[in-house]
Amino acid sequence: MQNADIELRRDGYRAFPDGREVKLTRIEYRLLEAFLDDRGVVRSRPQLLQAAWDTKARIETRTVDMHVARLRAKLGPAGSLIETVRGVGYRFKTGVDSAR
Repeated sequence: MQNADIELRRDGYRAFPDGREVKLTRIEYRLLEAFLDDRGVVRSRPQLLQAAWDTKARIETRTVDMHVARLRAKLGPAGSLIETVRGVGYRFKTGVDSAR
């Protein structure tokens, strides 16, 4: 799967922003996968908890924020494609959004 400047290889749990491989934790990989599967769709913190941790347990939602920040940092410039939607959650910018 490829989107914008990020290629995701699901068969090997590998991510390539701008053509370079980055090492992601399982949680970071699953967050990125969730963002790429629902490009342009706002995902709430509880939805991201379910997608990445596969749980509806009462995990502190700030944990999501911390992992998203780490994911953005590892993705480098491509990390800016993960947009914060204040008071709601996050979304991965689509090609149209990222051109703005």
